[in-house]
Amino acid sequence: MSEAAASPAAASSSDGWQDDAGWGSATVSADRKHITVCDLSRDGRAVRVEYATTYLQKWTVVDSDGARWGCGTDTTHLSRITVFKLCEGGTFGSCRPPIWVSCAGFLG
Repeated sequence: MSEAAASPAAASSSDGWQDDAGWGSATVSADRKHITVCDLSRDGRAVRVEYATTYLQKWTVVDSDGARWGCGTDTTHLSRITVFKLCEGGTFGSCRPPIWVSCAGFLG
């Protein structure tokens, strides 16, 4: 993954990092251990978030229930989330630019 500037819809705060595309959203907690993806549109397509951790592992979380209640979530136990990107489709589909998350200006 290459580093890219955060999109205007991406936000960072003491509550964590978020990317909201209207059709879906992804949120990383401030401690960088929890990630949530929500499908916000009843268009028949799932939404996924792809993310990587400090242990150089890549993971995917999918929310395929449209705008119904509930979102897809995951938790890291020993590592921290370093980058994530919100994507259309459960397995294949276009992704928004990656968002690099860090504490105190570094990715460790």
